[in-house]
Amino acid sequence: MQYWETYLNDHRAGATAGTALVRRIWRNNRRSKWGPIIEEVAESIERDLVVLEEVRAAAGISGGDLKRAAALLTERASRLKLNGHLLTYSPLSRVLELETLMSAVRGKQGLWVTLRSAAPTHPEWSGFDFAALEERGSEQLETLGQVHEWAVTEMIGAGA
Repeated sequence: MQYWETYLNDHRAGATAGTALVRRIWRNNRRSKWGPIIEEVAESIERDLVVLEEVRAAAGISGGDLKRAAALLTERASRLKLNGHLLTYSPLSRVLELETLMSAVRGKQGLWVTLRSAAPTHPEWSGFDFAALEERGSEQLETLGQVHEWAVTEMIGAGA
């Protein structure tokens, strides 16, 4: 169980940072035409974090709070990057944040694939539909890809 504890706690830390990132993306773009769509993705990603917590609980896994705090701190520190704007949200920030979030969703899909493969030998996970969760990740990626295309167009139009 030691490997599962580390694995699931690491994914929980990443999912926590990803949830904070998608909420930040939504806050900075909520007045755009993509605001409602980004909000839907944010809610979907938040539901995935809840499921991950349920998976951990079903396996009797606790802890990982230090990793989670470190992930949140890292997410917050990432806001300090040089992006061509000192005090305002930059079109470059939008593109980079979306690319980071898309990478995180791909990692989460790997989690669901791994758990789907392991589920037959872990009866505590029999109530989870990991294939559906993987599919939800694909839907999230498709939507984020569309938002990314818009963000790139906005960045190019801003003179990047």
